[in-house]
Amino acid sequence: MPFRHLLSLVAVAPLLLQSAPVHAAAALPPGEKPAHYTRWFYPSQTNYGPVENGAGDTGSGPAPGAFLTLPFMGPHYVTSLFDHCYPDYGVNGQVCRYDGLTASTNVGGPDPAFTAGYAQTPGGHDYLYYDGHDGYDYALTYEPVAAAAPGTVMLANWLDPNCHTCLSGLTIEINHGNGLLTFYGHLSQLYVSKGQYVRRGQVIGLSGSTGTATGPHLHFGVYDLHRSQTPVDPYGWYGSNPDPWPYDRGDLWLGGSPRFADVPLPAVTVNAAQNPDDPNATNVSWTSPGVGNRFDVYVVQDGHMKLWRTGVGADLAVWHGEPNQYYWFWVSVTTNLGWTDAGGSNEVHTARVNHGQAV
Repeated sequence: MPFRHLLSLVAVAPLLLQSAPVHAAAALPPGEKPAHYTRWFYPSQTNYGPVENGAGDTGSGPAPGAFLTLPFMGPHYVTSLFDHCYPDYGVNGQVCRYDGLTASTNVGGPDPAFTAGYAQTPGGHDYLYYDGHDGYDYALTYEPVAAAAPGTVMLANWLDPNCHTCLSGLTIEINHGNGLLTFYGHLSQLYVSKGQYVRRGQVIGLSGSTGTATGPHLHFGVYDLHRSQTPVDPYGWYGSNPDPWPYDRGDLWLGGSPRFADVPLPAVTVNAAQNPDDPNATNVSWTSPGVGNRFDVYVVQDGHMKLWRTGVGADLAVWHGEPNQYYWFWVSVTTNLGWTDAGGSNEVHTARVNHGQAV
């Protein structure tokens, strides 16, 4: 049995008896502040901002083997860190961040509703979730999950096929050919299969809340295949003291700081206008950034959608309607990497028939 699976099975039982922290942090309304010791909000876990937005600077250079980009697009809360003291899901009273910051039961006190989470120091207002964690949790709520690097899918299934409420639920593992694999847990849908080659930034699944998750999120981990899949922190270790976890491989982010994959994302534009040569016809055009785009085009009338074109490229076409009708058009797109978008046109009113006159 792989190292992390065994550790999880041994350690998860006592944690399940406690009230686990929510993994999908809620954004605060404008002007609001998180309450003291409120565990439903994002803990300020990184020193360059409360949200992973793809623009942070770790202040460290990348390791020679750096190869990762973020496994999602767009800013998201980080709800759990890699614990360097130690990432084995055991509870030892300390949580150690990659920069050497340590939280413990002795400084700030534990979250009263979750004894494996400890107040961040200094200040003691937030929590570093959670003791023994071997990866990063991001608050993705049923959102696309992207491959953090190119590689071959090793697993795309329930981590424990006999227990859908255990461990990380629907899980994907990708072997990157460098002795490391990336791990994507608690998914709600899988879009790839075992043995499939995936590209950086390709959509591989949809985040969710399967397994032992207490809320929808993505568990992202990196593991050393040559050490029984020992966990490593993609941030490496920047603390002034020696790393308590001796198996890291340095900063594995391309460029030294976490960034989104450099892939074009779709953004549909749809335009509709009456055809000047036929008052009952409408010129419809659709386009979007992206590569390998395939569009589905729908006609909407009286609240009913009818598929008009499917699997087509960007184009301009003429819709022939009935007199004195209102139409608009809905278009969805999927890129070659699985990213999607959709949008609608303006409404068009075809000409009214004047009885007794030719039209």
